[in-house]
Amino acid sequence: MRLFSNAVVRTLAPAEAAPTTPPDAILVDGETIVAVGARDELLDIAAAQTSSTAALASAGGVGATSVIPGAAVEEIDCAGRVILPGIVDAHMHSVAYADSLTNLDLSGTRSLAEAVAAIRGRAQTLPVGSWVVGAGWDLNRWDDPRYPDRELLDREVPDHPVAMWSIDLHTVWANGHALEIAGIDADTPDPTGGEIVRDTAGVVTGLIREDAADLLVRYIPEPSREDQAERLERTQELFLSLGITGIHDFDGIASTLGWNDLREAGRQRLRVTKFLRQPEVPWAIETGWMTGGGDDWLQHGGVKLFADGALGSHTSHMSSPYPEPEPAGVGVHGAEAPESVEATAGAEVGVVALEVAPETHLNYGIAQMSEDELFEQARIATEAGISVAIHAIGDQANHHVLNVFERLRPITLEVSERLGRRLRHRVEHAQFIQPEDVARFAELDVIASMQPRHCISDLHLLHLIDESAQLAAYAWPDLLGAGAEVIFGSDGPVEHANPFAAIYAAMTRADTSGDASTTFQPQRRLSAVEAFRLHSRAPAVAAGLGDRRGHLAAGMDADFIVVDTDPCEAEGLVAAEAVAGPDGLLGYDSEEALFAHAEAIRDTRVFLTVVGGEVQYSAE
Repeated sequence: MRLFSNAVVRTLAPAEAAPTTPPDAILVDGETIVAVGARDELLDIAAAQTSSTAALASAGGVGATSVIPGAAVEEIDCAGRVILPGIVDAHMHSVAYADSLTNLDLSGTRSLAEAVAAIRGRAQTLPVGSWVVGAGWDLNRWDDPRYPDRELLDREVPDHPVAMWSIDLHTVWANGHALEIAGIDADTPDPTGGEIVRDTAGVVTGLIREDAADLLVRYIPEPSREDQAERLERTQELFLSLGITGIHDFDGIASTLGWNDLREAGRQRLRVTKFLRQPEVPWAIETGWMTGGGDDWLQHGGVKLFADGALGSHTSHMSSPYPEPEPAGVGVHGAEAPESVEATAGAEVGVVALEVAPETHLNYGIAQMSEDELFEQARIATEAGISVAIHAIGDQANHHVLNVFERLRPITLEVSERLGRRLRHRVEHAQFIQPEDVARFAELDVIASMQPRHCISDLHLLHLIDESAQLAAYAWPDLLGAGAEVIFGSDGPVEHANPFAAIYAAMTRADTSGDASTTFQPQRRLSAVEAFRLHSRAPAVAAGLGDRRGHLAAGMDADFIVVDTDPCEAEGLVAAEAVAGPDGLLGYDSEEALFAHAEAIRDTRVFLTVVGGEVQYSAE
C-alpha cells in the first residue's frame, strides 16, 4: 500500500461521495484508492488490512517516502501541497504534438520574411533534398497580414521540399519543390472538402487547405514505428509533468500503432482513450473494435469526422460571410451559403456564387462534407457500435452536425439498447453556435468537447464574426446551463497542453498576460472549480468511466496529482463555485482578486503525477 499524506486533498467528488471532514491523506492499494481521509484513520485502515500495527518512520521533503514498520505501507509526504484528481485532456493530437517538439516551430514569427528566414535556417542544417517540415505560422499575427505563397520559398529554399502547417493545422504552405513531388499543378482538381489555392491566372500559390492537404502530406516521410513510439514516449513524459493523467487522442493510424506498441512494451504510463479517423472504420468493423472496448490503459473511443475547417484559416463554416470578399483565387470557398442567401443560377454545387464584384466572392468557409454525407458516415459507425465525434467550429457547421445527430438519434438509441451501454456522440470544438441550437446539445445527448484556450487565442480573430448574428461564442456556461455535457481539452499542439493555462482561460476569457481589458464576454466565465471538473470528472463521464475516475474516493482509480496551487481557496474568493453573472466576478470580491487567483493557477507547478497508483512523474 501507499499512503500520500500531509496534503490538502480536494476530492471534487459529487455531494453524495464527498467526505464530511477535510481529508489530508489518500491510501492506495495497487491501482485503486482504498480510502480518503485523515492520516491517522488511514493508518488504522492499513493496519487492519495488513493485520499489523503501524508506526511512522521519519521522512522529509515533497515526495519523500518511508516504509512504516509493521505495515506494508509506503508513506509519501506531500509537504502540505494540494492533491487534486488527475487531469484528462479531452482533445489531443499526440503524434502531431510529438512532431511539434522536433519540427520547425513558426509560432513566434511576426512577419512573412521572418518565417521564411526561419525555414531557410532550418534547411541549411539538413541534407539537400530532404523535407523541411514545421507548423505554427499565423498570418493573423504578422505585421503584414497577407497570405504567404510559394514565391519567397522557391527563391530562398529551392533545394528542399517545404511543407509548413498553419497554427490551426488546417492549411499547408508549400514550395514548388514539394508541389512537384506531390504532382500538384494548375490542372489538379480540388478534392471534396478541400482547396488548392490558385491566383487569378490559375497558378497554384502554394497554399493547400483542409482535405486537399492530403494530396501533399502523404509524400512527407514518416518516422519508423520504433521512432514514433520513442517520440510518443517523450511526449507522454511532458504530459505527465503537466499533471495530465489521461488523454482522448484524435490522431490517425500512426498514433493507434504507437500507443499499441507502447502498451505491449509496458512503456505506456498515462491512460489513452483512442479515437479513430474515418479511413480506419472498415478495419474497426472487421475486427470488432467498438467504443468502450480495450482495457484500463488503452480504451477504444469513437471515430472523428470533419464538418468544416478553422477560424484562423477562414475555413470554419459560418452562416454569415467573413467580413470582406477576398480576391478570386485567394479566398476560401466550398461551403454552401445559408438558404437565405440566393446563389446565382447555374453555380457549381458546393461553391457559393453570389452577385458581388466580378473579381471577388463571398467566403462562408469550407463544408468538408455535406449533411447527407456526414449522416451516412456517422450511420455506418454508429450501427457498428462506434460513437462519432464531429469537428465543427463555425455556427453553420454546428447546425448541420446537430441535424445529423437528430437524424441519427433513433439508430443511436437502438444500438445503445443492443449493446447494453449508452453510446454518446460528440461535437469537437463547438466554438460558435446559433442561439436556438444551444439547447439541442442536451436534447440530443450530444457532448460538447471544447477548448478554453481557443477563446483567448482567438481574441485577435473575433472581428471575423458577424456580431449581428448574436452567436453563442465559446459558450461553456450556456451549454452547461442548458443541461449539456461539456468537456475540456487543449487541441494540442494547436494550443499548449498545459491544462492550468486552460483553466486560467476559462476563468478570465482574457489574454494570458493577465490584461483584464482584453476580456471577451466576462459573463461567460467559469469558476476554477468548474473548469477543473471539466478537465477531470467530465471527460471520465464522457468516456463511460464516471464511476471509476474523475474524483477522489474509495474504490476509484488512483489517478491524481500534487500541486502548489489550490483552485478552491484564494484571497478575495467568497464562493468557490459561483457563476459569473453580469459582472463576471465568479464569487470574488473584485476583478483584481479573480485575476490574481487565475494567474496563480495559470502558473501552477506540478510536484507529483500518480497514475494507476504509481508515481509516474516527480518534480524532485
